Amino acid sequence: MVAGAPYLEPGRIGSLTLKNRLVRASTSETMAAPDGAGTPALANLYGTLAAGGAGLLLTGHIYVEPRGQASADQPGLYDDGLVESMVQVTDAVHAHGGRILAEIGHAGSQTMLPEVGPIAPSPTANEMYGLQPREATPDDITDVIAAFGQAARRAKQAGFDGVHIHGGNGYLISEFSSPITNVRTDAWGGDAERRGRFVLAVYDAVRGAVGDDFCVTARIGIGDSIPGGLEPAESVERVRALAERGLDAVEVSYGIMRSYLENIRTYVAVGAAQAARNGLVQRLVKPEGPEAYYRHFARAVKEVVDIPVILVGGIRTTQTMADVIRSGDADFLAMSRPFIREPDLPNKLAAGRTGTVECVSCNMCLVHDGFDPLRCWRTSPAAVAAHVYTHHIRSRLPGRWGRGS
Repeated sequence: MVAGAPYLEPGRIGSLTLKNRLVRASTSETMAAPDGAGTPALANLYGTLAAGGAGLLLTGHIYVEPRGQASADQPGLYDDGLVESMVQVTDAVHAHGGRILAEIGHAGSQTMLPEVGPIAPSPTANEMYGLQPREATPDDITDVIAAFGQAARRAKQAGFDGVHIHGGNGYLISEFSSPITNVRTDAWGGDAERRGRFVLAVYDAVRGAVGDDFCVTARIGIGDSIPGGLEPAESVERVRALAERGLDAVEVSYGIMRSYLENIRTYVAVGAAQAARNGLVQRLVKPEGPEAYYRHFARAVKEVVDIPVILVGGIRTTQTMADVIRSGDADFLAMSRPFIREPDLPNKLAAGRTGTVECVSCNMCLVHDGFDPLRCWRTSPAAVAAHVYTHHIRSRLPGRWGRGS
């Protein structure tokens, strides 16, 4: 154990004992087969991450029914025929002694694929994509809730160590939770209590499908980034209700957003020297991004629940990692982009590395979501050039990077 590094201490989430407090946050991979099946490339990605020493891995979000697909080559567990393809993923992780949760979700209206026929609680245009979804009928809602439960059952059959319910970042569960996107007047909307029924029903379906001893966690949008949206106090009460039902841990994030860049912020903790080494001219003319930007959400949740809280969002220095754990604001630290750049980051920290991670939060990797397999595009001049060319072409397309960027 490295002295003064509480993020390297063992921890526990539900039935799982984890070797450290470092979590690889859910990150879209664009590595599944067109039908959502697991592939050798997907298995290799997670095997490499497991060998890198993280205490826990969270998959990219896995869609629970075809209408819930968010992007091309996204993993799915909407059919029993997909279970076997995911076994190679869990086997690769377990071969290195790792632990992995399947993040299951439904895109709602926040999809790059309008041909899936997106549904949402209300027919309001999506804030990021401008898509006009169909209002979900009561039967649709019942079907989606059941689909979450069945996807969780399949994840357990495939050998995952648990499931992580995606209830944030603009996807269907957060759409039901927010007064901006849920203006229904039936049993599924109209006031805070009814807006909260969907996430509770999803949790109950998942728990009923996997049993009491299987690890079930969730990412929850604690507040919206848009004025007039979901307030943290309302969401914290939902987390309390989930904890009382048996949720094993919660990861805090935003709910409804106008741009992914509100959640995936640029140049986090990148000082002038690091910017210069990486050729980040843009950073030199704007301030570095703040670290741990959801820490206030984590703190608010910790005040009312006893379950572990996972903090995600701009964790970049070992000083901040240690401070968050010591303060009690969160119990585990989740990172996405740093693991793209350094899949073996936990091993490096365990060997005594301190300071700032190599990732500069340039977001080049995320521009390729749904188009190219997950990788860091800042590893060579040739990779940067390839990124610049493809981004120039794709930036002309409507969608997530066109507003608020």
